Amino acid sequence: MPDFNEVLDKVPDRKRYYSVDELHESSAKLVNECPEGELIELGRSTEGEMIECVKIGVGRYNALIHGFPNCEEPFGGNLLDYLSWALAGDEELREELDYTWYLVKCSDPDGARRNEGFHGGPHTPMNFSLNYYRTPNRLTPESCFPYRYGPLDLDDPVPETSALMTLLDSVPFHFMSSLHMMKWGGITYEVPEPCPELYPPLWDVTRRFDVFPRKRPGTTIAPAVQLAAYMTPARSWVEQWARGNTNIEPIRGCYIYEYGLMRNPKLFMMIPECCLWYDPRMWNDEPSDTTVGDALRRARQTTDKHNRFLLEAWQESEPHLKERTPFRAMMEEWMEPIARRYTNVSNPPFTFDEKTHARRATVAEKIGIMGREDLYRMFYVGGMIRTLDAELESGGGGGLVAIRENLEGRLQAYDDHLHEEYTIMAHPIRNLVGMSLGSILHSAMYVKSKQLWY
Repeated sequence: MPDFNEVLDKVPDRKRYYSVDELHESSAKLVNECPEGELIELGRSTEGEMIECVKIGVGRYNALIHGFPNCEEPFGGNLLDYLSWALAGDEELREELDYTWYLVKCSDPDGARRNEGFHGGPHTPMNFSLNYYRTPNRLTPESCFPYRYGPLDLDDPVPETSALMTLLDSVPFHFMSSLHMMKWGGITYEVPEPCPELYPPLWDVTRRFDVFPRKRPGTTIAPAVQLAAYMTPARSWVEQWARGNTNIEPIRGCYIYEYGLMRNPKLFMMIPECCLWYDPRMWNDEPSDTTVGDALRRARQTTDKHNRFLLEAWQESEPHLKERTPFRAMMEEWMEPIARRYTNVSNPPFTFDEKTHARRATVAEKIGIMGREDLYRMFYVGGMIRTLDAELESGGGGGLVAIRENLEGRLQAYDDHLHEEYTIMAHPIRNLVGMSLGSILHSAMYVKSKQLWY
């Protein structure tokens, strides 16, 4: 087992998330200065920006890591930039790992640029919300891969997906990771199957970088380790269809992991899904004053009330919207399941049995459950404000001014409540990068230790 201490100790203490331009510039500098690096142009984004891959090493195993799988999740750019330089400058590490690394620092540059008002700070929920954009799932690069089975005959990848397919169709990958971020809590290592040999090193890097394991209830198979349902949305769609369900979330394609499995059935994926913010009480595993079921019900009531408000504001806004902006497309997809109440297969909600509902929640679980709903409701209020602003900037939508003022007031009320009820702390970027990088390196070694390929 290689000694990863040096590469983890040297993770820089950045105070901001890199912009797309900075990532491009750093990649160009690396390949100009380091003969070990190669820059591969994968193809252009929807709006014409080149999607680049930094290739490093000549190992027997192949790894694909990509950042910004959802465009409002910025830490992956920082991680991959550091990893690219660390690998290029350490021949011994490259040889011990025995991998060829394909690092796509930003797989959705168009969307990432729309969030850059947050990258430099302040790293607060309010600034995040005011700069919020999330590429609709039907247009997200890693969710639009071709898939054909039963009633599904999907073959309409977006340009960003086609760029990733350039790699997946030509390289037999053994290990893959998408650098996702949640917004509230600690770390959840997402895996497709139990992998107990990997758990101890994952826990070690979690402790090393002072990030706590997931505390909200979920389908965890070990502390901080969860079976990720969203890795297989196309399979979940077919399963719902086979049960006779006719009200299923529309999907455009399969997930990157499903597509990768078609190319290599032994592919392993690990996603270090870290979070932006936490409350220090999420370290507290003592019993709280409520049950898990009560916390879940109160959180559901918060979300239902918010969704009613959002749907009413959206329906009031729609007659005034004439421009086909990315923000409008985002809000249309977000409002659709609220109106249609279809079965979600791309990120299905958790369900819990009666025993779990009756159990006394820990303080960490209570804060995790309720804080998530109080925080997440802010994002699409910010997104709707950006939708109305785009319309107003085009010269139309005079009737939107009063609606916007109402949304702005609601967003401020949500932010006030958040800071009254919780102590909002941002995880240091260094901790997120170091912990996630350690988990990637250990996962890569786990793949080799299983001797699945040779």
